[in-house]
Amino acid sequence: MISTHSVSSTQHSTNNATLRLGAIRWFIQDIKALPGWPVTLVLALCIIVAISASVYLLWTNLTSSPIAGCGSGGGWVDCENVASSPWALWLGVPVSFLALGIYLAMATALVTGSVSWFSRSVRKVSWVVVTTAVFAAGLSAMWFVALQLIVLKHICLYCMIAHTCSLVATVTMLLASPLRAKAMLAAAALSFVGLAVLVVGQVFARPQDMHRIEKFDNPAGSESEQIEFAPPTEGSPAEEALDEKSNDELFQPPTTDNLSATALWPDLVSVYFPSQARVAFPTFLATEMIVDDASVPESANRRIVAIQGGAIKLDVAQWPLVGSNDAKYVFVAMFDYCCPPCRKTYMTVSRARENLDDQLAVICLPVPLNSTCNPSVRVTNPNFEESCELAKLAVAVWRVDPTRFASLHNWMFQGTVVPSYADAKMKAATLVDDKKLDAEIASGIPDRYIAKHVEIYQKVGAGAIPKLMFPRTSIIGEYSSVEGMVDVIRHEAK
Repeated sequence: MISTHSVSSTQHSTNNATLRLGAIRWFIQDIKALPGWPVTLVLALCIIVAISASVYLLWTNLTSSPIAGCGSGGGWVDCENVASSPWALWLGVPVSFLALGIYLAMATALVTGSVSWFSRSVRKVSWVVVTTAVFAAGLSAMWFVALQLIVLKHICLYCMIAHTCSLVATVTMLLASPLRAKAMLAAAALSFVGLAVLVVGQVFARPQDMHRIEKFDNPAGSESEQIEFAPPTEGSPAEEALDEKSNDELFQPPTTDNLSATALWPDLVSVYFPSQARVAFPTFLATEMIVDDASVPESANRRIVAIQGGAIKLDVAQWPLVGSNDAKYVFVAMFDYCCPPCRKTYMTVSRARENLDDQLAVICLPVPLNSTCNPSVRVTNPNFEESCELAKLAVAVWRVDPTRFASLHNWMFQGTVVPSYADAKMKAATLVDDKKLDAEIASGIPDRYIAKHVEIYQKVGAGAIPKLMFPRTSIIGEYSSVEGMVDVIRHEAK
């Protein structure tokens, strides 16, 4: 005996199937002649290019690989900045994966709708799918282009290529779609619903940490593969270049602490040495100090922090530092005072330092995302217009009084608004003697420090910042988990 419930369920399923078939028949009946080969060719080219771009972006996302040939470091064309933003995800799923799904559906429907050995009804249904998918891709393209231009103020070249293909395909379908007006509006309405789901998922979803982690399991083995970055000398750039040329394995000249004694000599030199000898004097003094420093065991008076698997080494005492030189944990941070992800990551590091009872010190290497002082940046974003000046000011304060550097560093990262250089200079003048500060800035040494920071930045691959660098691990991009940060520091920091 058949139950009433079973009969009702069967009837309900039959009614649903009838409704679906009725909707499909409505689309098919309201269709014109199928498009010819020119339309198919344009759509095919757009789909192929868009699929290629999406596959590449998805691959770089899944493998944490750098995006080739697309700029970095804060310029308008900056794929890494776009790819590392929260807008690159939808509920935790890379949007390149969603785009690839749409383009593959579009490609499948286009093949089915264009090959004559499929029945005409199947081909008509396929063109309905093509039209709907093209409209969905076009609306999504407008959304993502607006995000890049208005919100992020960076563009991803590969994204723009895919979006351009979507928009070209959309215009093509508007001009040559086989659907009549009512069916076109219905397809557009379905596409708009899809866009709404995308937007809601991105706007209201819980923000995701946007970072990638690089591991260095095979540290540099031989001494020739290891580089010790020394800060710049207090001599001329020509002398600095000469010293570096004399020792290719170490980024010499000697550290600032060794050369700090030269600050006591200028007046003495001017009195007791003729002007012809003044140029040679700093080089002679620096050479002598290199020899003396080499004779002192590294463990006796220096604390060395390695990054990139040991390939790059820094003397903690010779670089701007927040925290104590003898803190239990030390790592290296690259940042820009004008960089929003850097500001958020700074807060995470600050809270992690509190959780570690201040047993954390951070070597701070400001890396301006400004082409004026960073050749890795091709086009400077207006948001980073004063990056060079702010970075040099921070270094200058550290040089005048290392104990006051943390105060300025913390002040510049407070809040969400980047301070102007004028305001930062006024703040710095309350921390150190303003005449000494002006003299330090005028000396050009802070400029050389920034050049060294940029050189290290290029050695570690340039690209997105912030970079939090440990001996065998680097965290690149915004990081907001305090617990995660504490765990990484305890396991990775030296």
